[in-house]
Amino acid sequence: MTRFLGTTRGRLVAFSVAILAVALVIANGAVLGSLSLAESNQSDSVLITQSRVLSSTLEDVNGRLTLDASDIPGETQAGIAVDAAVVSSGGVLAQTQAQPLPVATLDGLARRSQAAKGPVWADLMDSRGVPRRAYAVPLTTTSGPPAVLVVSRSVQEMRNTQQRTLLLLLVLSAILLVVGGSLAYWLAGRVLRPVRTIAGLARSISERDLHRRVEVKVPPDELQELVDTFNSMLARLDASFESLRRFTSDASHELRAPLALMRSELEGALTRDRSREEYKRVLTALHGEVDHLSRLADHLLILARADAGALVPETEDIDVADFLHEVGARWGTVAGQQGVRIEVSAPPSGRMRADPRLIRRVLDNLLDNAVRHAPKGTRVVLRGSPAGGGWQLEVADQGPGVPAEHRDRLFSRFARLDAARTPAGGGAGLGLALSAAIARAHGGTLELLPDGKSGAIFLLHLPKTPTPRT
Repeated sequence: MTRFLGTTRGRLVAFSVAILAVALVIANGAVLGSLSLAESNQSDSVLITQSRVLSSTLEDVNGRLTLDASDIPGETQAGIAVDAAVVSSGGVLAQTQAQPLPVATLDGLARRSQAAKGPVWADLMDSRGVPRRAYAVPLTTTSGPPAVLVVSRSVQEMRNTQQRTLLLLLVLSAILLVVGGSLAYWLAGRVLRPVRTIAGLARSISERDLHRRVEVKVPPDELQELVDTFNSMLARLDASFESLRRFTSDASHELRAPLALMRSELEGALTRDRSREEYKRVLTALHGEVDHLSRLADHLLILARADAGALVPETEDIDVADFLHEVGARWGTVAGQQGVRIEVSAPPSGRMRADPRLIRRVLDNLLDNAVRHAPKGTRVVLRGSPAGGGWQLEVADQGPGVPAEHRDRLFSRFARLDAARTPAGGGAGLGLALSAAIARAHGGTLELLPDGKSGAIFLLHLPKTPTPRT
């Protein structure tokens, strides 16, 4: 039993039975109360009516009460047994035959009625131990000692009726509790069946089965919401694992290529003695590959920190004009070697709150792409302007632009438009993904504007107050 109540189904059944039991207790109490009140009112009405009938048969002759009949009747005209007595300070003046109430009891009721100067009610036991309901009312006399009429009737039958009703209600309540508990057990099983199906599927799913979905027919309520939520979670996990697999594969490829080149250069240099110039050439080649590996490791580290929510910008006030001119000047020499001109357009004044090291990395990535893709004799524009309470930094070139089929994966990791691009010429394809992560860490966005006449235009939106976005 303890094990069953420890389950969700057991708790639902116990809760349902408890609610039903409380409802039955309230209903049974209401039924018994209504029955008791109705019978009590009926009993009291009989006593009042009989007292009036008896009062009309009493005559006051010279200060003495006399009966119009030879004796006080022991029942009503409807045949209900009612005992009566006329009591004064001198004792019992008249009473029904076989009066069940002792004289002392009758005298006490009479004194209470006289003290109250009105009718009084009492529940008591007669000389035979039978419960009775008594009614005492003062009688009006012209002279002589005051008298009180006491009428009473047995309520044993009424109590027996109430006890039989209570027993019947208890039996019916027990039957209803059993039926209600069984129905609750059955309904709980039907309600929890989809949950058990989901639990079974969750136990059987591994990282290779994330494409599976819960296919259970449920009503459009909370259970449907649970199924939809679970399927959405599986879809997100599937996408995350697929992204992780692609990331691992691409990272392995990017690391394997420079390591293979370094291994080839080293093995070639160690096969025989080389001249000074040959060793210098080998070391120069190794230096380039080490530099590429260092940049790749740095990018991967920043992306990992961004995924973990640990990429927190160290913000400070930056003069926008000075910052843009400084970045543009650093790329002037590289752009000149490609036959491209860097043009900086900055406001005369203005300051933004950001991490200069991270924002400089973003602009370096964007300028690197722009310079490499811009035709000779053209220009690359680096522009800054206030927008929406924050700042908008723009890098535009006049190159071939980004084909429409590549725009969806432009900011994905290891996404490169030129499949034949080498590390030396194009990098690992992490620049834009890293830049987008830095923008999100500042609470901003990085986007590629729709196709214009020519070239690509990247917009970096930075809010007035950096607030990381999830």
